[in-house]
Amino acid sequence: MKRSFYFALVLGALVFTACTTTPPTKELPIPTPISVEMTKPPKVDPNHFLTATIVPFYTQVPSPTFEGTPAYVTIALNMGAGGAGFSATLYAQEVYTGRTIGIFMSAGTHTAPLLPTSPPLDMAVPAPGTYVFYARLTNAPTEYHYGATECQIPTECVGSPLVALDVLPGERYSILIADRRALLPGNDERGLPVDVPWVKLTP
Repeated sequence: MKRSFYFALVLGALVFTACTTTPPTKELPIPTPISVEMTKPPKVDPNHFLTATIVPFYTQVPSPTFEGTPAYVTIALNMGAGGAGFSATLYAQEVYTGRTIGIFMSAGTHTAPLLPTSPPLDMAVPAPGTYVFYARLTNAPTEYHYGATECQIPTECVGSPLVALDVLPGERYSILIADRRALLPGNDERGLPVDVPWVKLTP
């Protein structure tokens, strides 16, 4: 009985001591002050960003897969009411082999007659060859598409056959794509011979 009493007394004293003792507080180290000079960003060559962002003037160059000297075609897309809110892909498709070249035209660069727009785009195509030209809007390529036909004014176009253009190496040509009613090769027919109506105009 005495032993249990002394044991309970010692245990109670230990518990009381543990509960009333506060742990030592750890003081955070005081940061070492640094000079104002050390807080400034490192010095950079004033011409660094200028030279890092200079992009050489872009010119259309032949694709490495082209054999020989390509022909250059300046392509304008006239959507009639303008095209500031739409981008398009312009295509040149060789009528016999089906070889297809595409180039992206960003929104706002269409050559609507009454809008301050950017100039037409230059496309390099393998030459010699006979090509038809057409465009599909990026956001709705199936519903909105235009072909290069004899029609020059979009509101008057009735869906004439595509005009096929013979191109020769190193020569330059101009094409206007404006006929929204023209039949075009399907999205899955690029790379195949052209089987929609087309005509070759003689100069």
